[in-house]
Amino acid sequence: MLAIENFIQKSSNLSSSIPPLVATKIKEILKKENKDDTVDVYSKENVKIFDIIVNARREICIACVSLDQIFSFNYIEVFKSILKNNIKLKILLCDPHSDLLNHIKYLTVFPNIYESLTSCLSKLCNMKIVSLSTKELSNFEIRIYKTIIPHNIIIIDRDIQANGIILVEPYLFGITSQNRKIYQISKRKNQEIFDLHFKSFLKLWETSPEYSCEWEEL
Repeated sequence: MLAIENFIQKSSNLSSSIPPLVATKIKEILKKENKDDTVDVYSKENVKIFDIIVNARREICIACVSLDQIFSFNYIEVFKSILKNNIKLKILLCDPHSDLLNHIKYLTVFPNIYESLTSCLSKLCNMKIVSLSTKELSNFEIRIYKTIIPHNIIIIDRDIQANGIILVEPYLFGITSQNRKIYQISKRKNQEIFDLHFKSFLKLWETSPEYSCEWEEL
């Protein structure tokens, strides 16, 4: 490919060297070969989750075991700010009473999974019942899944071509969350992979029940 590029560059002033149609076709091939469709991979400490979350424009979808495992910042305050900006927020967490919880605990290396989940759900319910306006409530949903998912995932602005981002943290048996890698998928660069991950999230969302917050949990 490099040789072809050099040849085209050297021959650019010689109209008889390459027929215009052939040169155009070669350039189209080079453009396809050089397309920036890579998936970025980050260590947990280097991925800018906070910046990505707060720069969302329309919608945030999250599916994970517990928010405490993926966020190191005060996510409740961040969520309040996001909802005030009329951004939709969908959160899908593991059911703390799932029969599979013990298996998930070992898969995700999360020994305090039950305590983390109940605390996380309590904080979300407190925000929902105490802090949100009617408009904000209409943009906020919590559901719980009763299966085992293969990763934590955050989907940002799925409907915006230029801004759509997915962060995927695949579970690796025996590897703690701090030592796992996060894959950043851009909708602009990787639309097919982006859409496939969102389709999977949507299927899980549609089959998971809504979590009902009760005052007793607060």
